[in-house]
Amino acid sequence: MSRDTENAMEQALEFLAAHEDEIKDEEDANRLFQEFAKQYNSGQIQPRSFQPETADDYLSLAEDAKTKKAAMGYLKKALELEPDNLDALLMQAERNAKWPLDLVLSLPPIIEKGDALMEREGHFREDMGDFWGVLETRPYMRLRYAYLDALKNSGMMRKAVAEGERLLELCEDDNLGVRYDLIFLYAHLEEEEKALALFNASEYSKDDCQMLLALSILYFKLGELDTSRDYLKKLRWRNKDTKKFLRLVCRGDQEEIFAAGGSGFGYRPCTIEELVMVFQENVFLLTSVMNYFQWANKQLKN
Repeated sequence: MSRDTENAMEQALEFLAAHEDEIKDEEDANRLFQEFAKQYNSGQIQPRSFQPETADDYLSLAEDAKTKKAAMGYLKKALELEPDNLDALLMQAERNAKWPLDLVLSLPPIIEKGDALMEREGHFREDMGDFWGVLETRPYMRLRYAYLDALKNSGMMRKAVAEGERLLELCEDDNLGVRYDLIFLYAHLEEEEKALALFNASEYSKDDCQMLLALSILYFKLGELDTSRDYLKKLRWRNKDTKKFLRLVCRGDQEEIFAAGGSGFGYRPCTIEELVMVFQENVFLLTSVMNYFQWANKQLKN
Protein backbone atom coordinates (compact mmCIF):
# COMPACT_ATOMS: atom_id res chain seq x y z
CA MET A 1 0.00 0.00 0.00
CA SER A 2 1.43 3.40 -0.98
CA ARG A 3 1.86 6.21 1.53
CA ASP A 4 -0.86 8.27 -0.22
CA THR A 5 -3.31 5.38 0.13
CA GLU A 6 -2.44 4.99 3.81
CA ASN A 7 -3.08 8.70 4.38
CA ALA A 8 -6.42 8.52 2.59
CA MET A 9 -7.47 5.53 4.72
CA GLU A 10 -6.50 7.38 7.90
CA GLN A 11 -8.58 10.37 6.81
CA ALA A 12 -11.52 8.10 6.03
CA LEU A 13 -11.38 6.57 9.51
CA GLU A 14 -11.24 10.04 11.04
CA PHE A 15 -14.26 11.08 8.96
CA LEU A 16 -16.24 8.08 10.21
CA ALA A 17 -15.20 8.76 13.80
CA ALA A 18 -16.38 12.37 13.50
CA HIS A 19 -19.81 11.09 12.40
CA GLU A 20 -20.07 8.15 14.74
CA ASP A 21 -23.37 9.40 16.18
CA GLU A 22 -24.90 8.85 12.73
CA ILE A 23 -23.83 5.23 12.51
CA LYS A 24 -26.48 2.77 13.63
CA ASP A 25 -25.56 -0.17 11.42
CA GLU A 26 -23.26 -1.31 8.59
CA GLU A 27 -25.42 0.42 5.99
CA ASP A 28 -24.88 3.80 7.71
CA ALA A 29 -21.10 3.18 7.81
CA ASN A 30 -21.05 2.35 4.10
CA ARG A 31 -23.08 5.44 3.27
CA LEU A 32 -20.69 7.67 5.21
CA PHE A 33 -17.68 6.04 3.62
CA GLN A 34 -19.14 6.74 0.17
CA GLU A 35 -19.75 10.34 1.21
CA PHE A 36 -16.11 10.66 2.29
CA ALA A 37 -14.93 9.20 -1.04
CA LYS A 38 -17.13 11.68 -2.93
CA GLN A 39 -15.79 14.68 -1.01
CA TYR A 40 -12.21 13.43 -1.21
CA ASN A 41 -12.33 12.85 -4.98
CA SER A 42 -14.03 16.20 -5.64
CA GLY A 43 -11.43 18.10 -3.61
CA GLN A 44 -13.78 19.14 -0.79
CA ILE A 45 -11.52 17.13 1.53
CA GLN A 46 -7.89 17.84 0.73
CA PRO A 47 -5.37 14.98 0.77
CA ARG A 48 -3.14 15.26 3.79
CA SER A 49 0.46 15.93 2.90
CA PHE A 50 2.89 13.41 4.33
CA GLN A 51 5.77 14.65 6.43
CA PRO A 52 8.46 11.96 6.76
CA GLU A 53 10.05 11.65 10.17
CA THR A 54 11.65 8.21 10.41
CA ALA A 55 13.96 6.11 8.25
CA ASP A 56 11.00 3.84 7.47
CA ASP A 57 9.04 6.87 6.25
CA TYR A 58 11.82 7.70 3.80
CA LEU A 59 12.00 4.06 2.73
CA SER A 60 8.30 4.12 1.87
CA LEU A 61 8.83 7.25 -0.18
CA ALA A 62 11.77 5.63 -1.97
CA GLU A 63 9.63 2.60 -2.85
CA ASP A 64 6.96 4.86 -4.37
CA ALA A 65 9.41 7.20 -6.11
CA LYS A 66 8.95 7.56 -9.86
CA THR A 67 12.61 8.21 -10.65
CA LYS A 68 15.92 6.77 -9.53
CA LYS A 69 17.12 10.24 -8.51
CA ALA A 70 14.16 10.77 -6.20
CA ALA A 71 14.49 7.30 -4.71
CA MET A 72 18.19 7.73 -4.02
CA GLY A 73 17.50 11.07 -2.36
CA TYR A 74 15.01 9.46 0.02
CA LEU A 75 17.38 6.58 0.74
CA LYS A 76 20.14 9.06 1.59
CA LYS A 77 17.79 10.69 4.11
CA ALA A 78 16.92 7.29 5.60
CA LEU A 79 20.59 6.42 6.03
CA GLU A 80 21.34 9.78 7.63
CA LEU A 81 18.83 8.84 10.31
CA GLU A 82 19.86 5.15 10.52
CA PRO A 83 23.29 4.41 8.98
CA ASP A 84 22.84 0.67 9.67
CA ASN A 85 19.41 0.38 8.06
CA LEU A 86 19.89 -2.78 6.00
CA ASP A 87 16.70 -2.34 3.96
CA ALA A 88 17.87 1.11 2.85
CA LEU A 89 21.35 -0.15 2.02
CA LEU A 90 19.90 -3.05 0.02
CA MET A 91 17.49 -0.82 -1.88
CA GLN A 92 20.33 1.58 -2.64
CA ALA A 93 22.45 -1.28 -4.02
CA GLU A 94 19.54 -2.61 -6.09
CA ARG A 95 18.82 0.82 -7.57
CA ASN A 96 22.47 1.16 -8.58
CA ALA A 97 22.80 -2.35 -10.03
CA LYS A 98 22.52 -2.87 -13.78
CA TRP A 99 23.28 -6.62 -13.71
CA PRO A 100 23.04 -9.37 -11.08
CA LEU A 101 26.85 -9.38 -10.92
CA ASP A 102 26.74 -5.78 -9.66
CA LEU A 103 24.84 -7.06 -6.61
CA VAL A 104 27.22 -10.00 -6.18
CA LEU A 105 29.98 -7.42 -5.81
CA SER A 106 28.13 -4.77 -3.80
CA LEU A 107 26.18 -6.85 -1.27
CA PRO A 108 28.99 -8.65 0.67
CA PRO A 109 30.16 -5.45 2.45
CA ILE A 110 26.54 -4.77 3.44
CA ILE A 111 26.21 -8.37 4.67
CA GLU A 112 29.36 -7.86 6.76
CA LYS A 113 27.73 -4.78 8.26
CA GLY A 114 24.62 -6.88 8.92
CA ASP A 115 26.71 -9.65 10.52
CA ALA A 116 28.24 -7.12 12.91
CA LEU A 117 24.82 -5.68 13.71
CA MET A 118 23.28 -9.11 14.39
CA GLU A 119 26.25 -10.05 16.59
CA ARG A 120 26.16 -6.78 18.49
CA GLU A 121 22.43 -7.06 19.20
CA GLY A 122 22.70 -10.71 20.25
CA HIS A 123 20.50 -12.14 17.50
CA PHE A 124 22.92 -14.90 16.49
CA ARG A 125 22.95 -16.05 20.09
CA GLU A 126 19.26 -15.65 20.96
CA ASP A 127 17.31 -16.01 17.70
CA MET A 128 19.19 -18.52 15.56
CA GLY A 129 16.66 -20.61 13.64
CA ASP A 130 13.89 -18.04 14.04
CA PHE A 131 15.18 -15.00 12.17
CA TRP A 132 11.99 -14.33 10.22
CA GLY A 133 9.99 -14.52 13.43
CA VAL A 134 11.86 -11.50 14.82
CA LEU A 135 11.02 -8.19 13.15
CA GLU A 136 14.49 -6.79 13.82
CA THR A 137 16.18 -9.60 11.87
CA ARG A 138 13.94 -9.61 8.81
CA PRO A 139 15.98 -6.93 6.98
CA TYR A 140 19.04 -9.16 7.38
CA MET A 141 17.12 -12.09 5.90
CA ARG A 142 15.93 -9.98 2.97
CA LEU A 143 19.51 -8.85 2.36
CA ARG A 144 20.91 -12.36 2.31
CA TYR A 145 18.08 -13.67 0.13
CA ALA A 146 18.80 -10.90 -2.38
CA TYR A 147 22.43 -12.07 -2.39
CA LEU A 148 21.32 -15.67 -3.01
CA ASP A 149 19.20 -14.53 -5.95
CA ALA A 150 22.06 -12.48 -7.40
CA LEU A 151 24.45 -15.43 -7.12
CA LYS A 152 21.96 -17.75 -8.81
CA ASN A 153 21.34 -15.29 -11.63
CA SER A 154 25.09 -14.82 -12.11
CA GLY A 155 25.64 -18.57 -12.53
CA MET A 156 27.56 -18.94 -9.25
CA MET A 157 25.64 -22.02 -8.21
CA ARG A 158 27.92 -23.45 -5.51
CA LYS A 159 28.06 -20.10 -3.74
CA ALA A 160 24.27 -19.80 -4.11
CA VAL A 161 23.85 -23.22 -2.46
CA ALA A 162 26.04 -22.17 0.47
CA GLU A 163 23.99 -19.00 0.89
CA GLY A 164 20.70 -20.91 0.74
CA GLU A 165 21.87 -23.42 3.32
CA ARG A 166 22.91 -20.58 5.61
CA LEU A 167 19.48 -18.99 5.25
CA LEU A 168 17.82 -22.24 6.35
CA GLU A 169 20.04 -22.26 9.44
CA LEU A 170 18.91 -18.73 10.24
CA CYS A 171 15.20 -19.52 9.72
CA GLU A 172 14.23 -23.16 10.11
CA ASP A 173 10.59 -22.49 9.22
CA ASP A 174 11.80 -21.13 5.87
CA ASN A 175 9.27 -18.31 5.54
CA LEU A 176 11.07 -17.05 2.43
CA GLY A 177 10.79 -20.36 0.56
CA VAL A 178 14.55 -20.86 0.25
CA ARG A 179 13.98 -24.62 -0.02
CA TYR A 180 12.62 -24.12 -3.52
CA ASP A 181 15.74 -22.29 -4.64
CA LEU A 182 17.86 -25.03 -3.11
CA ILE A 183 15.99 -28.02 -4.57
CA PHE A 184 16.48 -26.72 -8.12
CA LEU A 185 20.11 -25.81 -7.42
CA TYR A 186 20.66 -29.35 -6.13
CA ALA A 187 19.00 -30.72 -9.26
CA HIS A 188 21.22 -28.54 -11.44
CA LEU A 189 24.36 -29.72 -9.62
CA GLU A 190 23.10 -33.36 -9.44
CA GLU A 191 23.32 -33.40 -5.65
CA GLU A 192 21.03 -36.35 -4.98
CA GLU A 193 21.74 -36.81 -1.27
CA LYS A 194 21.15 -33.16 -0.40
CA ALA A 195 18.04 -32.98 -2.57
CA LEU A 196 16.46 -36.00 -0.88
CA ALA A 197 17.35 -34.71 2.58
CA LEU A 198 15.61 -31.43 1.77
CA PHE A 199 12.63 -33.24 0.24
CA ASN A 200 12.20 -35.44 3.31
CA ALA A 201 12.69 -32.60 5.79
CA SER A 202 9.07 -31.45 5.54
CA GLU A 203 5.88 -33.42 5.91
CA TYR A 204 4.41 -31.40 3.05
CA SER A 205 7.15 -32.13 0.50
CA LYS A 206 5.70 -35.33 -0.92
CA ASP A 207 2.76 -33.44 -2.43
CA ASP A 208 4.73 -30.32 -3.37
CA CYS A 209 4.65 -29.61 -7.12
CA GLN A 210 7.93 -27.72 -7.17
CA MET A 211 9.79 -30.40 -5.24
CA LEU A 212 8.37 -33.16 -7.44
CA LEU A 213 9.41 -31.40 -10.64
CA ALA A 214 12.91 -30.74 -9.34
CA LEU A 215 13.40 -34.37 -8.33
CA SER A 216 12.09 -35.64 -11.65
CA ILE A 217 14.64 -33.44 -13.42
CA LEU A 218 17.41 -34.51 -11.03
CA TYR A 219 16.89 -38.22 -11.70
CA PHE A 220 16.64 -37.61 -15.44
CA LYS A 221 20.04 -35.91 -15.27
CA LEU A 222 21.39 -38.87 -13.27
CA GLY A 223 20.12 -41.26 -15.95
CA GLU A 224 17.66 -42.95 -13.56
CA LEU A 225 14.67 -42.67 -15.87
CA ASP A 226 12.32 -44.97 -13.96
CA THR A 227 12.71 -42.87 -10.81
CA SER A 228 12.35 -39.68 -12.84
CA ARG A 229 9.12 -41.06 -14.34
CA ASP A 230 7.76 -41.92 -10.89
CA TYR A 231 8.18 -38.33 -9.67
CA LEU A 232 6.74 -37.02 -12.93
CA LYS A 233 3.60 -39.12 -12.50
CA LYS A 234 3.23 -37.86 -8.93
CA LEU A 235 3.49 -34.33 -10.28
CA ARG A 236 0.79 -35.01 -12.89
CA TRP A 237 -1.49 -36.42 -10.19
CA ARG A 238 -0.89 -33.34 -8.03
CA ASN A 239 -1.06 -30.71 -10.79
CA LYS A 240 -3.70 -31.17 -13.46
CA ASP A 241 -1.89 -28.74 -15.79
CA THR A 242 1.37 -30.68 -15.98
CA LYS A 243 0.80 -32.00 -19.50
CA LYS A 244 -0.22 -28.55 -20.75
CA PHE A 245 2.91 -27.04 -19.22
CA LEU A 246 5.16 -29.66 -20.80
CA ARG A 247 3.63 -29.06 -24.23
CA LEU A 248 4.22 -25.31 -23.93
CA VAL A 249 7.85 -25.78 -22.93
CA CYS A 250 8.41 -28.22 -25.79
CA ARG A 251 7.12 -25.64 -28.25
CA GLY A 252 9.88 -23.34 -27.00
CA ASP A 253 7.94 -20.07 -27.03
CA GLN A 254 8.84 -18.35 -23.76
CA GLU A 255 6.31 -15.55 -24.32
CA GLU A 256 3.57 -18.16 -24.63
CA ILE A 257 4.80 -19.90 -21.48
CA PHE A 258 4.89 -16.68 -19.44
CA ALA A 259 1.46 -15.62 -20.72
CA ALA A 260 0.07 -18.85 -19.27
CA GLY A 261 1.32 -17.77 -15.87
CA GLY A 262 -1.52 -15.34 -15.31
CA SER A 263 -1.33 -11.78 -14.02
CA GLY A 264 2.10 -12.00 -12.42
CA PHE A 265 0.69 -11.17 -9.00
CA GLY A 266 1.19 -14.46 -7.20
CA TYR A 267 -0.01 -17.81 -8.47
CA ARG A 268 -2.61 -20.46 -7.79
CA PRO A 269 -0.95 -23.58 -6.37
CA CYS A 270 -1.25 -26.81 -8.32
CA THR A 271 -2.08 -25.04 -11.59
CA ILE A 272 -0.05 -24.07 -14.63
CA GLU A 273 0.56 -20.73 -12.92
CA GLU A 274 2.76 -22.43 -10.33
CA LEU A 275 4.72 -24.33 -12.98
CA VAL A 276 5.26 -21.18 -15.04
CA MET A 277 6.48 -19.38 -11.92
CA VAL A 278 8.98 -22.21 -11.38
CA PHE A 279 10.14 -21.86 -14.99
CA GLN A 280 10.60 -18.10 -14.63
CA GLU A 281 12.61 -18.41 -11.43
CA ASN A 282 14.79 -21.30 -12.63
CA VAL A 283 15.46 -20.55 -16.28
CA PHE A 284 19.15 -21.34 -15.67
CA LEU A 285 18.23 -24.97 -15.01
CA LEU A 286 15.14 -25.62 -17.07
CA THR A 287 16.49 -24.29 -20.37
CA SER A 288 19.56 -26.50 -19.92
CA VAL A 289 17.47 -29.69 -19.82
CA MET A 290 15.15 -29.29 -22.79
CA ASN A 291 15.66 -33.00 -23.53
CA TYR A 292 13.99 -33.69 -20.19
CA PHE A 293 10.85 -31.84 -21.27
CA GLN A 294 10.73 -33.63 -24.60
CA TRP A 295 11.12 -36.95 -22.82
CA ALA A 296 8.60 -36.10 -20.06
CA ASN A 297 6.03 -34.95 -22.60
CA LYS A 298 6.25 -38.33 -24.33
CA GLN A 299 5.97 -40.22 -21.02
CA LEU A 300 2.66 -38.56 -20.19
CA LYS A 301 1.26 -39.29 -23.65
CA ASN A 302 1.56 -43.01 -22.95
